[in-house]
Amino acid sequence: MNNLATTYQHIADILSFDTPNSKLEKTISNSSFNWDSIVIEGSKHLVLPTIYCRLKAKQLLHILPEELIGYLEEITNINRSRNLRILNQVHTISHILNQNNINHVFLKGTALLVSGCYKDNGERMVGDIDILVEKSEVHNAFDILKNSGYNKTFGFAYKKKDFRHLDRLISDNELAAIELHSELLNKTHWPLMNMEFILNSKKIINTIAIPNTHYLSQHLILSWQLNDKGLYYNIISLKSIYDLLSIGTHKDNNIIQNMMNSKYGQSYLELAKYYFPEFSDITSNNYMKYRGFWHKIKMSFKPLRIIINCIQLATIFITSRLYLVYSNRNYTKHIIKEKILKKTNIFNIF
Repeated sequence: MNNLATTYQHIADILSFDTPNSKLEKTISNSSFNWDSIVIEGSKHLVLPTIYCRLKAKQLLHILPEELIGYLEEITNINRSRNLRILNQVHTISHILNQNNINHVFLKGTALLVSGCYKDNGERMVGDIDILVEKSEVHNAFDILKNSGYNKTFGFAYKKKDFRHLDRLISDNELAAIELHSELLNKTHWPLMNMEFILNSKKIINTIAIPNTHYLSQHLILSWQLNDKGLYYNIISLKSIYDLLSIGTHKDNNIIQNMMNSKYGQSYLELAKYYFPEFSDITSNNYMKYRGFWHKIKMSFKPLRIIINCIQLATIFITSRLYLVYSNRNYTKHIIKEKILKKTNIFNIF
């Protein structure tokens, strides 16, 4: 493994519940251990507080440089306070939606916090509050929350067609913005997740509705693989894998077998297996071996990785923009107005 793959492996060993403490202690005690790369990549993957909490739980913090301990502790304390405020916000939002009989579940980070799967609420970094709402009620829910203090919105510069969530709702008095979803994936992948099943099988924890473990796991995986392009780039999300470990997905054979029924789950599991011992018992098929092989090649040669990433970024940018021009007139009008007419100062003629 080259430096980046080694860094990923070190972070995975810190996050893992199965990596022996003795092995990890020996690794991070080495005088040549590169803590700077851990901080850089941990920050990119949004797991710095997780790294701190796991090292603390493993009683290995004393090995870290004092300056780094203080830095990670401060970040974790800030994140813990933020998450507690978000949890209070979730209870308020839940009360509003329940009062108005809006069928809903909280998703991803907030659902995980509500589930109590983390020993320390500072472990998980949370951005927006994502909520799945029954499609027929989503616009009503949007208006209700807008009239309840979330009176600022933020969306695209052009009208999106069949997007998975409405414009973001923002309140000056609250910390996190809200995204109301009628779907969880982009339109081409809607058949992969059944919204009705997710809403009908929800569980209630302290009056808060969240998906059951099966659908919560499925969403975490497919969201990364498809919405965040993890499958396309053949890369891992250390944060989402740790989420799965925290809710015990790797111990549920039914969920694992369900994941193995699609290329999205197979690819995800192969890369998780490469770094985390919790997934080591999974048998790889030829497709998984192929995905794992190209991931290893990409991680092993930095120049090749840069070239591949540039080609992939350029390809997806061009194809996605061409598709928008073809399928969305609003986007075409936006491009003409913002990118062509304004630049050529046509409006100034009049």
